[in-house]
Amino acid sequence: MRHLWFGLATLGVLFLSGGVAADDVPQESLFAEGNRLYQEGDFAAAAASYVAVIKGGFESAEVYYNLGNAHFRLGETARAVLNYRRAARLDPGNDDIRANLALVSQRLQDRIEPLPRFWLLTVFDWWMSLIPGGLLQALVAACYLLLGTSVVLVVLRRPSGWRRPLRRFAYGTAVATVLLGATLLIRETGLGRPEEAVVMAGEARVLSAPSEEGGLTVFTLHEGTTVRIDRRAGEWVEIVLADGKVGWLPLEVLEVV
Repeated sequence: MRHLWFGLATLGVLFLSGGVAADDVPQESLFAEGNRLYQEGDFAAAAASYVAVIKGGFESAEVYYNLGNAHFRLGETARAVLNYRRAARLDPGNDDIRANLALVSQRLQDRIEPLPRFWLLTVFDWWMSLIPGGLLQALVAACYLLLGTSVVLVVLRRPSGWRRPLRRFAYGTAVATVLLGATLLIRETGLGRPEEAVVMAGEARVLSAPSEEGGLTVFTLHEGTTVRIDRRAGEWVEIVLADGKVGWLPLEVLEVV
């Protein structure tokens, strides 16, 4: 398993910096225990440890990534896809996550060819996944500090004769702060991001209407396939596939990413 230590390092850094309170120490221990169990080949116990970390209130791309690896080794394809996608939402630029998601996707029964996307959406996705999560946070903090410092120096008119360059620098850091800050906000909150789900049932009939009696089967999906939830109607959801197909599924056969 690649980069198991990344997750442990993340938890350790957060603890030392105050990001994880003293009450969260058991979560760090559970994560380390999960890594140990995984390395020993006890994938079911490792998965249980990672789930306990998440249920304890700590979520990170590393935890979901490791959980996805455990499910993958157990042959639980749908749960592997689900957790890799959850990891990718938190760290879309992570090459290991994307590689493992591509690997497990090769085992899926459904082969869905996505429709061509509008180029602006492609550029947006590229930008959202360009900078790793930790680096993005550090860049936002650095830009904010540089902006504050340059504004103070402009107001104080120091150093003498540097007012115009400092103003230009302040404008530049302001733009960078807004751009990177907005990127971080969108990534952290999922603002404007479509709601996705993974088919957990071995086979699921997609119907033309939200009713077992009134709906006709339009196509069939199998475990591990990712769908976009377009709208809800009680215990039913209208789903859209990457190739444009639309239909209704009972919510019970899905798990939201």
